[in-house]
Amino acid sequence: MELDEPTPYEEDWLDVLDELRNSPAVDVLNEAREDIDVTAEDTAFDDLAEWEGIEIGAELRSAYIRFAQLGSQWRTVEPYPYLTGEFQLTPLPLAVHEDAPEFPSSLYSDEQRDMATGFRVIDASPFTGTGSFVALRLQPGVENPEVWYSDHRTNTLWPMNLDYRAYMDALRLTKGVFDWQHLFTEAPLGDEEFAGAAADLRVMLDVFVEIFPDHDYSDLKARLRERT
Repeated sequence: MELDEPTPYEEDWLDVLDELRNSPAVDVLNEAREDIDVTAEDTAFDDLAEWEGIEIGAELRSAYIRFAQLGSQWRTVEPYPYLTGEFQLTPLPLAVHEDAPEFPSSLYSDEQRDMATGFRVIDASPFTGTGSFVALRLQPGVENPEVWYSDHRTNTLWPMNLDYRAYMDALRLTKGVFDWQHLFTEAPLGDEEFAGAAADLRVMLDVFVEIFPDHDYSDLKARLRERT
């Protein structure tokens, strides 16, 4: 296989874009479908280990994509209930060498901002500019980094109870519906503060069963029931 040809895993991600683009229930507002960046390769992880003493486990190295950018901003159309979503992925070998995002001192504690120096953004929403993003937290001695969700609406950093590979798997199911990440945080989805997010997640799981019938949403439905 040529270096610039997509792997089967990368083909799965192109299928996600095609599912959104080809669904009569969805209006794709913006899409990022860039070429494979052949510099996004395993040697980046070796450099990370050599320069910063941070090892990335072999399992994660098999779960990343190499597209320079890949993402979609979309919304449902009538007669379906209104939903919006967005994701934009940065290749893991490139993300690990990016700078950490900045957190204003007026909104976050010194402890939070110190912890976030290890953050490397892997998923964001640049088209809508919400400011929310998902990051890996790089730490020496941790081969399978924590995944954190920065929620702009609550100005809160939420650890997610899944790893990078599981995050990518869940994202393929949810297509980036806003706040889907809270299915995997400890956010109190039954509280009034999260009523809007919980309502959107219910709509997602009801509608997606119909418009994306090739996917199994039973685990996500069970998770939402447990959380609310």
